[in-house]
Amino acid sequence: MGDQVFPNDILMEIFTRTDPKTAARCRTASTTWRLRLTFDEFRRDSTIANIGKHHKVLLQIGDQDTYCSRVSFCLVDCLDGGRVPAPMPEQLGPRGWWSVIGSDCGMICVRYSRAGFDTELMVWNPLLRVARQLDDPADTLWKQAVIGYAFGYPAGTENYYVVYISKRHLKDRFLHCNIFNSADGFWKYEYINDQRLIHLGASSVFHLGKALWVNYGGRDAMVAMHVVVLDAGNLRLSKIRINRSSIQHVQAMRVVDGIPHLVGYERKPHGLSTIWCKIYLESMCVVPFIKLGVAGQLGVLWNPVTIMGDCMIMLRENIHRRAATAANGVSVTEISLDRINLVSRHRVTTFIGEWPSNMSLQRSLIVGVGSLVPGRSGRLCKTITYAASRLPTP
Repeated sequence: MGDQVFPNDILMEIFTRTDPKTAARCRTASTTWRLRLTFDEFRRDSTIANIGKHHKVLLQIGDQDTYCSRVSFCLVDCLDGGRVPAPMPEQLGPRGWWSVIGSDCGMICVRYSRAGFDTELMVWNPLLRVARQLDDPADTLWKQAVIGYAFGYPAGTENYYVVYISKRHLKDRFLHCNIFNSADGFWKYEYINDQRLIHLGASSVFHLGKALWVNYGGRDAMVAMHVVVLDAGNLRLSKIRINRSSIQHVQAMRVVDGIPHLVGYERKPHGLSTIWCKIYLESMCVVPFIKLGVAGQLGVLWNPVTIMGDCMIMLRENIHRRAATAANGVSVTEISLDRINLVSRHRVTTFIGEWPSNMSLQRSLIVGVGSLVPGRSGRLCKTITYAASRLPTP
């Protein structure tokens, strides 16, 4: 630790281009580095430089009879399939339940409850092990239907949005909209006149200051009808019609290469075919992007995760497999992560995990790596810093 070899601007450029995990480790090397690597400007530049890199898959594992997780999660590296250690905050402990809303810039937004129906929100950076609690606007509403949450950062900023919309009942004319901006530190409430919004899917994305959901209709609300777009700035609501000839069954939404995509499948005589459709917000249309035939389905349907270069990362769940190592043949839930080359169609299984048969995959989510802290202090916020040594490893 003698004299510094590089000038300060070159040194900070090196740190900005390295991955945030390495930069976080370098903070412990000296007091000077710790101060420089904790500046807000460096956190923002480092996170923006690493967007789209170092992808991880968050697997939310929970009880099959509920829509929320009561156990834990599993964070998996997309390339080598190794598990990534990321201890959970103690607020998301074994009691109560929790559910992931979304992830952006290395942050994870979670809705949770310690017990009963009293819920709170948490914005959490698993790399820095810093979390921030927010009040959940759902606690102030008596009856709710058509519930939808979204979370994300506008491009090039360090302020995040949490969006919550709901109705009192399905036939209500007004949509209750709640938006939290970390720059302001408080919730903003508005009413939007829309009677046709019936059922929003659990998957959502936040892109270019807009929150997107899929609105379902038809018998048992199983048909994807529209992509619902809510501008967080002016609270303008619009819809993009989904053509049934483009995609039959929608599973999730993803942002790939700066464009929102619908991910789903269609049934073919030989099995199922995975479909990706691009959502163009300028022309307000949905265009098919890629179709990938997949044969030999096991268990539940494929859950596509993301596209990385010329490969597609996909998940598969099999809840009927018998454990080969168990003497009594106990049933287990097997979840595997496959990497499929889009050119050669060659498939490689990089991760296989097993859980008890009463547990299943509730949701999968792409998690990046970032150095941002969860927003600024506000009267509805509470910062939490936790140590891995005091918490169980998920």
